[in-house]
Amino acid sequence: MGSLAVYGEEDVTAHECDDCGASFETLTRLRLHDCEDVQSETSVGSADLEQSESTDSSPADKRNAAVAELDTLLDRFSGGDRAALHDAVTEFESALSAALEEDDGGETYRDVFWSYHERVSDALDEAARATGWTLLEEVINAYDPTADDELPLVTPTIANAVGRNLIRTRLTDGVSAIPVVALEYLDGVAVAAGDTADTTQEEVHAYGWGIGHPNHSVADRLHARASEDIFSVNPTLEHAFYADQYAAVDLLESLVRDESIDGTFSRPARDDMPYRRYLLDSVYGLQTDDNWPGMPRYYDWHEEFDDTFELDDTVEQRIRDLVEEAGFDATLPNDWTFRDLGI
Repeated sequence: MGSLAVYGEEDVTAHECDDCGASFETLTRLRLHDCEDVQSETSVGSADLEQSESTDSSPADKRNAAVAELDTLLDRFSGGDRAALHDAVTEFESALSAALEEDDGGETYRDVFWSYHERVSDALDEAARATGWTLLEEVINAYDPTADDELPLVTPTIANAVGRNLIRTRLTDGVSAIPVVALEYLDGVAVAAGDTADTTQEEVHAYGWGIGHPNHSVADRLHARASEDIFSVNPTLEHAFYADQYAAVDLLESLVRDESIDGTFSRPARDDMPYRRYLLDSVYGLQTDDNWPGMPRYYDWHEEFDDTFELDDTVEQRIRDLVEEAGFDATLPNDWTFRDLGI
């Protein structure tokens, strides 16, 4: 795969493969492009031999080569070469793809992913903090979660950086300053990931910080996803309370009162848990200062901004009234607190 070359958005045909020179209208098409066929038709001599050797390489050889190049590119980025970051993301995807081909129960894949997830996330975040949303938007476009049947393997890492900057933008410049493309990306990842991609789903919880955006309704999207995606919606709603507790309690009320959200999940040695009751778990930590949401990984937004949260009395009362209205207080102590709503 050719390295990722990014140019201005005004030139819709300027995304070129460095290896074969082919041009593409979008970065996604460039990322999915395989130029080996082009090279095989146009290259001769030693180039043919190199390609043959590459084709015969084992997944372990490919992984080791990609990891070595990834280390080099991350070092270049740390040294001030901003352009190296795009290629670093490409090599991370290549390393993960090769690791996935190794038949060892996924152990190698996990080793590669967790060795570089934080480093690449940090690099993307650092670049975004230095240059604004432009770089992240380019990466989002290049690794579109809706462009293929399977999510790009670097999706959790990109989502991590997007989530960090979504929170940071909300706290520094307000919800309207969050690019719609960032919200659409996290929502698209949540939909495409399904309920088995735990790490990917966890990295999109910061989507809740977009609640109240004038051009993208986070509340509507979470409501639409609740029945099929409850284990992602619940922690995302928790984030929304820290962003705007009044908009979040509006959403919580509409969800708990929606009887069409009638799913349940089983619990060992206990009664099944209705989805609408589970949604109340989202307020578990609102009256404490020791239970901040833990996502995105490697980022303590409440420490960066010395953030504090105080639950408004009217919001607390609305939640209490909602619990009683739904009859969920029947199994709670008489003097129940929000801690008792936790699952």
